[in-house]
Amino acid sequence: MKQQLTAGLLVFAAMATAACGKSAEREQAEKTAQAIADATKAGADQMAAGAAAMTKGLEQMAQGASGAGGKIEVLPFEKLGEAFPEVSGWTRGEVTGTSSTFPMSMSQSEADYRKGDARIKVEVVDAALAQMLFVPFSMFLSANFSERSSNGYKKGTSVKGEPGFEEVNTKNETAELTVVVGKRFIVNARGSRGAGINPVRAMVEQMDFSKLTAAK
Repeated sequence: MKQQLTAGLLVFAAMATAACGKSAEREQAEKTAQAIADATKAGADQMAAGAAAMTKGLEQMAQGASGAGGKIEVLPFEKLGEAFPEVSGWTRGEVTGTSSTFPMSMSQSEADYRKGDARIKVEVVDAALAQMLFVPFSMFLSANFSERSSNGYKKGTSVKGEPGFEEVNTKNETAELTVVVGKRFIVNARGSRGAGINPVRAMVEQMDFSKLTAAK
């Protein structure tokens, strides 16, 4: 947008100058301004074409991920929100979310839980493009994975038979648990301000995973 505005101003300036008679320098300035405008438009067209190609590619990946060649329909974020539990001793905030179709179909729902100063944020994402979205943390899902450092640890785990991994940062005093449900839904819970890994795990264990898997 900024480039297009700049190009427009240059064209305008060249045209205004031309109204007073064109010298060789003015003619060259006009040609330069027009060249910039043409290049800017060409760049914008290329970006639009690239975005369209990316979207088509993602849709093809989704069709392949379905296993039957059909398009995967993500769940509405309202449906994802049904999996969030009411937990004794914790106050649950409003369940919010979004559903989007660009650049790929995806739904996300989240809720914040409070208990005094302690906080736990829970999020569920419908990962219809499972193979692509799981790549960043697929190695952590192994039950044999573990890593320790001066700041805490990471390790593979499972919750109600579903693979996941937990991460505790003693320096930042945060605890995080991520679980992949039904090879499609990514559940993430992050505790802070005194909410350690035990209450975070307990929170996720009280989620109704069947609300997700039965609806897909």
